[in-house]
Amino acid sequence: MQKFRSKKDWWILGFIIAMTGLLLQLLLTMYAKGNMAQYPVHTFTYVLTIAVLWWPVWNTQYRIEAEQLVITSMFLTWKIPLSAIQKISPSNNSVSSPALSLDRLRIDYQKQGKAKFILISPKDKQAFTLALQQAQQSIS
Repeated sequence: MQKFRSKKDWWILGFIIAMTGLLLQLLLTMYAKGNMAQYPVHTFTYVLTIAVLWWPVWNTQYRIEAEQLVITSMFLTWKIPLSAIQKISPSNNSVSSPALSLDRLRIDYQKQGKAKFILISPKDKQAFTLALQQAQQSIS
């Protein structure tokens, strides 16, 4: 099994850091005013929002296993059989996907007879593509 982390664009990290700073400032202001106990729902919401903002940064990954590609982002998981993958090509498509960068790879595959695709952004695209091709060759 090989594991590849997602590449992270500076502007995505900048947004997450800025939002985290804003929420921490709100929490510190509530703490300084002694309002945290009065507004537990607000406190919980701010802390939860910070965790959800950082969750994809911590766990977005692409694993090449014996017979499948496993893509994980937050609580979502995609499992694509290596034999179903038809094409890997570069993409800058900004559609929502388990990728933290616009420097992406488009993976075209078949699922239940239908053509599908998913966009990913491994940190090292060349190593990922090579590992995926080698894994595909080893099962055929």
